[in-house]
Amino acid sequence: MSTHPQERLKEAIIEETRAFEEVYLWLEDAMPKVFFQEVSKEWISLIVHTLMGFQKQDYFAEIHLKNAAISLCVDSPKADVEILKSYPLFGIKNYTTYISRLPLPYKEISGYLRIATIYFTEAIKKVEEPLSIETREELAGFLQARNVDWGKEKCSNLFEEMDPRFLRKMPRESQVIALEMFERAQTRDHCQYEVQYEEEWESKGISSMSIVMAWKNVPKHNFLHRLARVVYRHGLVMRRVNAAYLNPYQTNSIFMLTFGIHGAKGGAAWEAADIVDFLQELVTLKYFGSLDLIDETFIQTRLLNGNLGNLLRSMTSFINQVLVQVDPNLYSLENIEEAFCRHPELAIKLCNAFEHKFHPTRHDIVVYEKERDEFLQLVDKLDTGHEYHDIRRKNILYQGMNFVTHVLKTNFYRNNKTAFAFRLDPQYLDCAPFERSKVFPELPFGIFYMKGMHFIGFHIRFKDLSRGGLRTIYPKKKERMLAERNTVFHECYNLAYTQHKKNKDIPEGGAKGVIFLKPYERLTSEAEIFAKEMELAGFSSDEIHQKIETFKEEQQLEYLYQTQRSFVKSFLSIINCEPDGTLRPKYIVDYWQKPEYIYLGPDENMHDCMIQWIAQESKQCGYKPGGAFISGKPEIGINHKGYGVTSMGVNVYMHEILLHLGIDPLSEPFTVKMTGGPDGDVAGNQILNLNRYYPETAKLLALTDISGTIFDPKGLNLNTLATLFYEQKPIRFYPQEQLNVGGFLLDREKRREPTPYVQQTLCWRNRDGNVEADWLSGNEMNALYRNNVHKTPADIFIPCGGRPRTIRDTNYQDLLDNTGAPTTRAIVEGANLYLTPWSRKLLENKGILIIKDSSANKGGVICSSFEILCGLTLSDKEFLDHKNVLVEEITDKLKACAENEAKLLITTHNETGKPLTEISDEISKRILYFTYQLLTYFNTIQLSNSLKDPLIQCFLSYCPHTLRHTFSGRLMSEVPENHKKAIIASHLASHLVYERGLNWFPTLVDILPILLRNSKLL
Repeated sequence: MSTHPQERLKEAIIEETRAFEEVYLWLEDAMPKVFFQEVSKEWISLIVHTLMGFQKQDYFAEIHLKNAAISLCVDSPKADVEILKSYPLFGIKNYTTYISRLPLPYKEISGYLRIATIYFTEAIKKVEEPLSIETREELAGFLQARNVDWGKEKCSNLFEEMDPRFLRKMPRESQVIALEMFERAQTRDHCQYEVQYEEEWESKGISSMSIVMAWKNVPKHNFLHRLARVVYRHGLVMRRVNAAYLNPYQTNSIFMLTFGIHGAKGGAAWEAADIVDFLQELVTLKYFGSLDLIDETFIQTRLLNGNLGNLLRSMTSFINQVLVQVDPNLYSLENIEEAFCRHPELAIKLCNAFEHKFHPTRHDIVVYEKERDEFLQLVDKLDTGHEYHDIRRKNILYQGMNFVTHVLKTNFYRNNKTAFAFRLDPQYLDCAPFERSKVFPELPFGIFYMKGMHFIGFHIRFKDLSRGGLRTIYPKKKERMLAERNTVFHECYNLAYTQHKKNKDIPEGGAKGVIFLKPYERLTSEAEIFAKEMELAGFSSDEIHQKIETFKEEQQLEYLYQTQRSFVKSFLSIINCEPDGTLRPKYIVDYWQKPEYIYLGPDENMHDCMIQWIAQESKQCGYKPGGAFISGKPEIGINHKGYGVTSMGVNVYMHEILLHLGIDPLSEPFTVKMTGGPDGDVAGNQILNLNRYYPETAKLLALTDISGTIFDPKGLNLNTLATLFYEQKPIRFYPQEQLNVGGFLLDREKRREPTPYVQQTLCWRNRDGNVEADWLSGNEMNALYRNNVHKTPADIFIPCGGRPRTIRDTNYQDLLDNTGAPTTRAIVEGANLYLTPWSRKLLENKGILIIKDSSANKGGVICSSFEILCGLTLSDKEFLDHKNVLVEEITDKLKACAENEAKLLITTHNETGKPLTEISDEISKRILYFTYQLLTYFNTIQLSNSLKDPLIQCFLSYCPHTLRHTFSGRLMSEVPENHKKAIIASHLASHLVYERGLNWFPTLVDILPILLRNSKLL
């Protein structure tokens, strides 16, 4: 070797050139032609240089580039998993792998080379070379031949939106399928995919199976890595992977993927794996996090397949919701998961029992019962020597089997779904390790449970024919999410139970649907990827912050809608049935086998666009209630907020209670305080009622909503508040210059940071006629926000907004002054469950009159019930033609129902001295008792078809005048028999209780003939 530097340099260059040439020539021979067509010369040069030192890098190398990467490794079934695990915080726009045709030229190792090229999503979209005109025309011809309703414009739009790089990497047939999947994914949440099988794969030297898929709003964080893990776990390998994100930072982002699948040992994919099971897991990949203890214990070890791992995750969330009633810390999600993983043999037996009960082709009830009995015996004997932990784990395992035992039907084995749905027998609650009647006073009629992407949901109803709102709890802060996630089922039960009492005047029993949504981790990781890409693109920190805030806001709304769609589609998948109860969706083993006609209504976080979507989805899938599946539709319905139907009832009770207090609200002044903003449904419409009916006498002193709180000693300007209602603005937009002396307005949205770690909130105050800005510390702001309304003295307090259990036995003193005297004379509960039952008793003992929520805000449910009746009877056009008259007729009935109960409440209170809340419960129980007595009798008879029959006359008398006189024939033919019977029973029962009071208590069936001669009911 030469010692001269120049000579050494020449030798090094010669050696480098020789090595480069040797590796390059091998690459030319070994790699498929497509590799050289798709990979640039610059990248090939980098790859050759890396391969020159491949041995020293332990045969795994990564080349990091701006917005791209190249990975080189020895091909193996796990190669994609190893490659992709390095890029969890990158959005992968394109991922393509190439495998050498020749083995690597190294003596120490045998195997083939896998090269992966990875393009990352970018904040600024690069302009790709478009498809040629000839290619577009050819593709358009294929597409229009397969989709006769597709015009040239539609095809052209698809070409514009599609990534041409993605399309170029596949054959023509796959290009056509990809474009079709892309078009479908734009309007569907669930995975759109097509599987192609190649029987002659050996002779053609290609993959035995290929998948083309398009999926809406797939996360970038770690998704391809998780996909690779699923493929590997099923004994498969991916070939020719091609991926792309289209519109990656918009709400209509779509993930495109095409890849070949083959058996890991060289055989056909269908010989290596259960393809049905693989596809079922593949299409739920977006909805379940897989990197957890269940994955580590069961799935990676292949003790369970991925689908059954998802079953354990679903059980974990459900069991947590029940056992938190025993101890929320002992039965946390983490501890429940630990119990399953601590005894994997029992968890496996639990899953086997579920499979034997519900698998569409392998179910065997005898084998299931044997598995169940063996499982329970094993749990009974469980003894690790740690009694404390054994008791906890036993309770969890028992509840797991109780879950399987009491599930009556599920969509678990459906091929493509966005969430799991289970229908449970409510007797499950009697098997929980606590005294059920103290936690859940009455058993519901039905319980539904849904588990999906970042959400759990429940629907509980107390009668076969039931209705109630569907609300979504969407905490914006993680602290609130952690505080509220344990009470979702209990809140749903309480809301449904309250609704059941509230529904005493209508044929439908009480029900409620609650969705709890928590997408924090995903939003955070996606925002982090976006921020990193913007930083690479040269955006300033201010621009990045602004775009991230917009991105989060848009994504939060999309998550809300996507979750609500998922809940509803999953719900419909296990209730959509033929008239005899046979479910229409396939692959569901049904142990209920009866029709279930359920009616929803709008509630918290339910927007008009979703109400319309739910109604349309019900019609489209052929569910019997059709558009009546949900009430409150903005056009083909009676929108609660638009017509203020809930507040109509609230106002009737307010008026009657003021008269009882010796105040004539039409002529004498009275003071009011409220929660809920002018942009809200109940609060906003009650403000309109105050302005409309009591403009000279009502003085609204204080109000709190999510945006802030306000006080004015002379009363707020009702005209201004009405304007805010019509403009849909919260209280922070109240003009501060209109505040009277002593008044203030706290604006929670206006904040400043005078020094690091110090945050102040703006509060406008009128001091001596001058409105000034007062910046409050965090402690001052929270105290003012929490106490303003509760501590302000007023004749009437109307809570129309706020979370359930705002006033509890631990803080009921918030409604007392410093001397212990009440700050209000009466409360009319416009919001559900604002006060807990015990806090009501404590406040009533202080002399406050309370109109309970199940009485005060029943106007909305009465309106919805009549809307359902209209939906069952009329076409959309007929409803619109008669809508104005129908609304007037329905609101008259609504006000009459509220007035009847208000008068009975006050009369009974005057006669007995009982608290109004107790009387309210007695009224509900008495009406429901009479209703069920009548229904029990009606179930033994068949209703007549004659309009002159007394029972039919009673049914028709309940209906609005327009339906009764113009569409009586339609009422008879379109309203189901059980619905008619429920109408007759509730109509008779409520009329009797309101007319005769609570002291009248005969056996109704005995006096039914006398009742039917009552002209008021006919």
